[in-house]
Amino acid sequence: MNNQVHLLDRREADSFAEDYFLSICGLKNREGGKYTRMLEQGMQIRDRISEGIDLKAVVSGFGREILSGNTATIGATTFICNGFQQLRKEKIHKIYAYILTAGSFELDDTEPVIEQLYADIWGTAYTDAGLEVLKAKLVEAVRRESGDQTTVVLEPFGPGFYGMDVEQVGKFFEVLEGDRIGVKARTNSLMLPLKSCAGFFIAADEGTSLPSKDCKSCRADHSGCEFCHAVIKGNR
Repeated sequence: MNNQVHLLDRREADSFAEDYFLSICGLKNREGGKYTRMLEQGMQIRDRISEGIDLKAVVSGFGREILSGNTATIGATTFICNGFQQLRKEKIHKIYAYILTAGSFELDDTEPVIEQLYADIWGTAYTDAGLEVLKAKLVEAVRRESGDQTTVVLEPFGPGFYGMDVEQVGKFFEVLEGDRIGVKARTNSLMLPLKSCAGFFIAADEGTSLPSKDCKSCRADHSGCEFCHAVIKGNR
């Protein structure tokens, strides 16, 4: 499955996006006139930007042989991430590299700041929702391919997480054809459209998990991962 384009169903993403939006805005399970007005304004902004919501991804799947310690090597491109070396290689079925975009969510600079903020939050919410929809597709695909209905797909991660430097964003464009979904790397750490992301999904045996949450936002040098106190503490 190399450079396969997935057109993600907006209808499948809506409920995830709404839940993320409410959580980000602090509106979840809130009552009262103030929160009702904020929610109404937020939903009105979504209606205005609705035509720009365009969820799609390009994905390539690879075998576990690309992993070695804290690196994943795809052709001539090497990714370095603390999270890789914390996984048991024999438990991994497949590694999926992806680039995903949720579309365009920018309002004109002349619009009120609060409306621009709501539009931006919707963009973040739909990006995360797109990952949920893509994950479900990958679960279905890997179970069909392996015949094992217990195979799981772990939560996605990429540059900025588990010690993977954000400048590795550009490397995803070396192994994936981002232009097939209209995504370009403006720099090694910035993609356009802005509400786009790149990373890995890992399909593995049931019960497999990513490193502890203490590692997720780690920006430390990857060479110290095996000595990290967060990891040691988690293994006690």
